[in-house]
Amino acid sequence: MFYGNHLAARVILLLSLSLGICHGVGADVTITQLANEGAIIDDGQTRVMIDGMVVEAYSIYAGLAPEAARHFRQVSGPFSDIDLVLVSHRHHDHNQPAFACEFMQESSGSKLVTSAEVIGLMREKCRSFASESKRVVAVDPQADRPVVIEEGSARATVFSLSHGKRKYAKIENFGHLLELGGVKVLHIGDAAMDPADFELAGLSGVDVDVAFIPIWFFQPGPGESVIRRFLDAPLKIAVQVPPDEVAEARQFLAEKFPAVQLLHPMQEIWVEAP
Repeated sequence: MFYGNHLAARVILLLSLSLGICHGVGADVTITQLANEGAIIDDGQTRVMIDGMVVEAYSIYAGLAPEAARHFRQVSGPFSDIDLVLVSHRHHDHNQPAFACEFMQESSGSKLVTSAEVIGLMREKCRSFASESKRVVAVDPQADRPVVIEEGSARATVFSLSHGKRKYAKIENFGHLLELGGVKVLHIGDAAMDPADFELAGLSGVDVDVAFIPIWFFQPGPGESVIRRFLDAPLKIAVQVPPDEVAEARQFLAEKFPAVQLLHPMQEIWVEAP
């Protein structure tokens, strides 16, 4: 079972689920939904991809459709000219090491910034490249020391958010606050639904325009409070929905959170700055 708020930022949903990137007149940012929590954010000058190097289905989660996978392997269409690549954590529904190696070696201008854990798994597939390339950068943000990355017109603040307790406690999970084209986009990876953790990350009182939120945050429980306090963006995009549960999730969101978007794979939306 699954589960909004008002939509203040103007959002134009594209009727065509085209694989090509289209820059609209007056649109400050284009967002392309990839697999699971993957997305490309583009302001026409700089293109940023988060959790986008997922091609094959993993566990209950989807990969890319064949045409999108072809574009990924050829670094073409929506996957062309990516300037900055960010990865939240090492789980294979967020990053697949072999495909990450393939993409980064094929995309000669892309810079990857992520955790040592993610890069460590990549080394098992492309040891020399992952170890020696200056385009592969490990960062280690701490609770009181986020890492700020500037690439072209984009500014990304990387901060640590707990993945959970017990077996998940040691997994490095990064949140990203991306400022691009006058729009602030928040991506939290698989963050635990712990308000104290979001407070510690410095997200209290931070205004964002777009938030990518895992679907389980909308269910009754602690996630609702976290959304109200830290993720209350004018545009909320529900992510990480297994394919078999999409219809149920859409119905749930339509009833409980009608303003929340659940995008189709490879769908684009245009967002104007507030």
